[in-house]
Amino acid sequence: MVQDTPTSTTFWLPKAGHRADEYEDAVAVSAGAFPAYAAIADGATESAFARRWAQLLVRGSVEAQVASASALAAQLPAWQTAWRTAVAERTTEAPWYAAAKAEEGAYAALLTLMVTADGRWRAVAVGDCCLLHLRGEALHAAWPLDDPDQFTHRPDLLASQPAAPRPPMREHEGAWQAGDALVLATDALAAWLLATDPTRALGWTDASFRDAVTAARDDGALRNDDVTALILALPAA
Repeated sequence: MVQDTPTSTTFWLPKAGHRADEYEDAVAVSAGAFPAYAAIADGATESAFARRWAQLLVRGSVEAQVASASALAAQLPAWQTAWRTAVAERTTEAPWYAAAKAEEGAYAALLTLMVTADGRWRAVAVGDCCLLHLRGEALHAAWPLDDPDQFTHRPDLLASQPAAPRPPMREHEGAWQAGDALVLATDALAAWLLATDPTRALGWTDASFRDAVTAARDDGALRNDDVTALILALPAA
């Protein structure tokens, strides 16, 4: 059967030495039909309840079909309210220091993507989650970062607290061709792919992804961080 709609595959692992429930990235996708929507987020470990914040961002982005900076800004207050409600329920009987940490809020990088049937895609980004556009056996484009040296330890982040300064919300768009793939990746994984071979993502299985990440961490080529990739395969001709 000829593929005529986008299909998605997700790969993820927590930091080495950490449990699955300590994983703080998040991913959501609405594929199988056009327009397709996807989002990936990287919760900042230093903040409280970052996993919950990352989950709210990606699920909200896909459900609201966020495809512009203005749409993201419009949805943000509702997600911030949802985060505060969820955290309040969990900190009611928590130690005072946990509640104090929650007051500081959570932070996360976010990348959203819309792909349309007429061969276009549009993305919005805050921070250093990346979109890798693969065509054939090569990297066609990368955004918002395209060089592993551009990644830093202080990316722009969306805050769960409304009073926090709002970071830049960048937009970008491009065109896809039959058989292309769009890979959404969190920062450590994106930097490693850009430094080596982004197209390796196309051949991954759960086992080969785990083996590749483990080997790269052991070699020091891949920073020990949560890693996530969402691969959106676009219809072949």
